[in-house]
Amino acid sequence: MDGVTNDNGVASLAGHRLSLLVRKARQIREAAAAFEATWPPLLRRPPMPVFAWTELERQLLDLAPDDLAPMVRDLISAVRKEASPKPPEMVLREVLVITATVLDEGFHEKWAEGMAMS
Repeated sequence: MDGVTNDNGVASLAGHRLSLLVRKARQIREAAAAFEATWPPLLRRPPMPVFAWTELERQLLDLAPDDLAPMVRDLISAVRKEASPKPPEMVLREVLVITATVLDEGFHEKWAEGMAMS
């Protein structure tokens, strides 16, 4: 277990959590750098309408079958929590992937089969 050890040589829970947070931050930074290497920021970025995370979630929930609603909420929450250090286009891509999943009827069938088996 990575983490900070106390005087007894035992890793503390706070130290372990800190190490996980640092690891996650590094992963996000590396993913953002890789994304920008593939898709460098555009010099000209015409403005786009502004919308809130709650509006995005509401629209995706409306597009999704009812049984996918918990997954949609969880995915939007995860993207929102990790959005600030990422390039805007990377966040957009993640939202588009969620949208494609929500609209993919083949995924709906596999999701329903998986839920029935559990």
